[in-house]
Amino acid sequence: MKLVYLLLHDFRFASIGLEEFAFHRFHFSKEYARRMAQLGHEVKLYVMSGEIARKKILSVDGYELKAFRPSFHFPPFMRFGNTHSIEVMAELEQDAPDLVHFHNYYLWNFPYIVPWVKRKGTPLVAQYHGTDPIRQVKARAFYPSLRLCDSLIVPTYREERFLTRTLRLPSGRVVRLPSTGVDTRIFKRVYPPDPEPLLSYVGRIPLPATYRWEKAPHLLLPLVKALLGLGVRARLVVAGDGPGLPIMKSSASRLGVETSVDFLGAVDQRVLPELYSRSRLTFVPMYMEDIEPFWGGTVQESLACGTPVAAFNESSPGPRRFGLLLPPGGRGAPLVARSLAEADSLSKAGKEGSDFIKAHCDWESVAAGVASIYERLVPRSRRI
Repeated sequence: MKLVYLLLHDFRFASIGLEEFAFHRFHFSKEYARRMAQLGHEVKLYVMSGEIARKKILSVDGYELKAFRPSFHFPPFMRFGNTHSIEVMAELEQDAPDLVHFHNYYLWNFPYIVPWVKRKGTPLVAQYHGTDPIRQVKARAFYPSLRLCDSLIVPTYREERFLTRTLRLPSGRVVRLPSTGVDTRIFKRVYPPDPEPLLSYVGRIPLPATYRWEKAPHLLLPLVKALLGLGVRARLVVAGDGPGLPIMKSSASRLGVETSVDFLGAVDQRVLPELYSRSRLTFVPMYMEDIEPFWGGTVQESLACGTPVAAFNESSPGPRRFGLLLPPGGRGAPLVARSLAEADSLSKAGKEGSDFIKAHCDWESVAAGVASIYERLVPRSRRI
């Protein structure tokens, strides 16, 4: 089967280059492409990069990565999701895939890419991977394109309800699956938690933003300060880089918590199981209705290592099956302090999380689930 994956945003928002992305950084889109290539499919991954002058093709792990220079950005003043390239559509015409898989269908190029793909009857899978501050406005504006999708893959109950109940899309087209997977042979508990409470954040460090629509690791610094004020000698380890890293370091100094925060920069995936295992809590500092393991990346990796996850929810804070929801900033300190004092409860949440990830979110099962969708949408007689 000929598969094309579309990851149609520029890397400028993450401050990484094309070569870095292609050969040195882990990314879910690359793992989908690699695993489908291993299953014998002919796979191409389309991305955009503002640092190149013309189309660039790279061979990566058995698939072809095609990078396109953005033609323009719209709407203006956005950091993410507003990149467009006319060349992408011409390339799709030339490659003539049996199926197209679009990552994150709230990008602004979605409304015209979908009709372009569907005009030749090509099956299209659209997969949601993140939040968006104007999600409902965009979803309604994109409604005609959403109706054209053969399958919409979502990781959370909230997204499933929105598509099937609010937008009234056919429930048979909406599938709740993990947005990404985790290699449970690598991500597993390899150390006991540190005696001194270790808290971790793993991921990109964006410019300071509201926690509700984007990860806001800078809000963890007042939390550390408040914990120290409560007498909890916790340390925060920040593993990641991005445009907000210098600002976060400066804020740590300004708040007087620089000696309680370790900035590791970008780290190799092989280092992460030890960090997760040694931590009492891993923070995903953004809004979540619940700690849902199908919402991938850090959530799955941490739970696979037996470490519960903490996220922000100002209106409904408190313990959850796989971790903790808390108000952002220093107001969450009492809840964190209480959870750290209840080691047995944290251990139980981590154990349940690890068992769930092994059963449902290992990359092998995620790839098999997505492949079954492809098999259903592409009749054997049409496969090239």
